[in-house]
Amino acid sequence: MAQMPSQPQLSYPRLMVETYLDLVDSRRRYVQRVKSYERLGTAWPGPKSVIPVFDNLIKMVKVEIERWVKSLPIYDAWMRDIKGLGPINAAQLITMAHYSRFPNPSKLWKYCGLAPVDGRIPKKRRGQKGVKFKLKAVVCYKIGWMGFIYKNSVYRLLYDQFYQSYKTRVYEDNPLNRLGDVLAEPYGRYKAGTVLDHRKAMWLIDHGVTRVKVVPKPAHAMKMALIKMVKIFLCHYWLVGRWLDGLPITTPWIIKYGGHGDIYPPMVDKPEPMVWPNFWEIKDALEEELGHKLSIVVPKGVKVKEE
Repeated sequence: MAQMPSQPQLSYPRLMVETYLDLVDSRRRYVQRVKSYERLGTAWPGPKSVIPVFDNLIKMVKVEIERWVKSLPIYDAWMRDIKGLGPINAAQLITMAHYSRFPNPSKLWKYCGLAPVDGRIPKKRRGQKGVKFKLKAVVCYKIGWMGFIYKNSVYRLLYDQFYQSYKTRVYEDNPLNRLGDVLAEPYGRYKAGTVLDHRKAMWLIDHGVTRVKVVPKPAHAMKMALIKMVKIFLCHYWLVGRWLDGLPITTPWIIKYGGHGDIYPPMVDKPEPMVWPNFWEIKDALEEELGHKLSIVVPKGVKVKEE
C-alpha cells in the first residue's frame, strides 16, 4: 500500500509554489508603482529592466512546478482534463492539503475552512490568521470562481444547477438571522419581495413576527452554490487521489449515514464533458463497502459512458 508523502517530499514543491506566487505579486506591485508615476507625469526613478527579470524568474519557477505536478498520477489521470484548474492551482492545492493527510472528505473540508460551525461557514475576522482561510481563498476563489466558473468548466454545470435550486428555496427563520434576504410572503406593512434590513427586522419582531419565510438574495444563493460545488470537487479530489495512490477510501458520510443513495461522480472536460472513465472502479469499491448499489447523479450536458 502506498504511504503518505513525507514533509520533505512536499516541502520543495510547496516552496516553488510560494516562490512563484510571491514573484507574481512582486511583479504586479512593481508595475503598478511604475504606472502610478507615469500617470502623474513623473519619471520613474528606478530601472524598468527589472520587469523582464521578474518575467524570466516567473517562467523558470513555473516550468519547475509544471514538471513536478505533471509527474503526479492524480494530475496526469484526472486534473489536467478539467478546464480552469491548471498546474499552478493544482500544485497549490496538493502541496497545501495533500489528500493522503485526511482519512475522510469531511476532515479535508474542515481543513479548508468549509465545514459549517453551528450551521454557518466560519468567516475570517480582522487580524485572524490560519491555513484554512488561505486555503478557502484558493479553493473557492482561484479554483472555484476564477477557474471553474469563468472558464466554463464541467463543474460550472454543477454550480448552475445548485444556484437555480438555492435562489428559489424558501427558508423560515428569525428575521434577524436573514438580513439581506428577500421576504417570500407579505408581513404587516412589508410586501413579498422586500429585502430585509435591520430596521425592517426589528419592526417585524416588535409587531410579533418572530418567524418569516424568505428566499436568499442572489449573492447569498451564488455563495451557497459556489461552496457546494467546491466541496463536491474536494470530495472528488480526495477519492481520486487516494484511489490512484492505493490508499484506503471510504464512502462519504452523507451517503453512509445521512440516508442519501446517490453520488456525484468525478468529471472531466476532455475530450468532452463526461464522467471520469476510471470512476466505475471506485464506485464498485464503495458499493462493496456499503453492500448496495449507488445511483449516479450528473448535471445536464455531462455524458455518462457505459460501465
